[in-house]
Amino acid sequence: MSHEHVWARLPDLLEDRDEPELLAHLASCHDCQRQAFLLGRLDRLLRDAAPGQRPQRRRARKASRFGVPAGLVAVAAVALLVLSVPHGHSSGQFTFRTASGQPIGEAVLTRADAENGSLSLVARGLAAHPGGTYVLWAASDGGAATTVGRFMVDASGSCRARFNLPGKRSWARFWVTLQGKPRTVIATT
Repeated sequence: MSHEHVWARLPDLLEDRDEPELLAHLASCHDCQRQAFLLGRLDRLLRDAAPGQRPQRRRARKASRFGVPAGLVAVAAVALLVLSVPHGHSSGQFTFRTASGQPIGEAVLTRADAENGSLSLVARGLAAHPGGTYVLWAASDGGAATTVGRFMVDASGSCRARFNLPGKRSWARFWVTLQGKPRTVIATT
């Protein structure tokens, strides 16, 4: 799969489409990783700006793809805006630990708006697997496991990621697994 083809299909990852060829290229291409990160920020900003418009936005996103020059300009502008917008108050901070008790990451759960929460994850010391995608899971009090999102780490095993969560649930537990191995827990809160 060519770099240009992957670049044009990066928005597909925002809709949780697991495409092995796309993810394999993303694991080895820093430019595509950066673009996917910025597209995720843009997606969150658009969701926050118009929560009642979600079904229309999804149809529009499926119908169009970002052009490289226009997409880069828009993503850069939105990234600057996202960095300057104040976020909600902190409602929880916790540490991810391996089974041996080694800390591998910190997370902060904040209130994004009346209906959503935002989880900021800073991980370090995770194994950097070629094409290795990690999955962040959550469970509410007495609730079933929910996939929060996926993330990848750099060569040093570090990353920064932000995830949206339904805000009307009380999240009791979070854990990390490798994609495709949901029963093998890497770290938990």
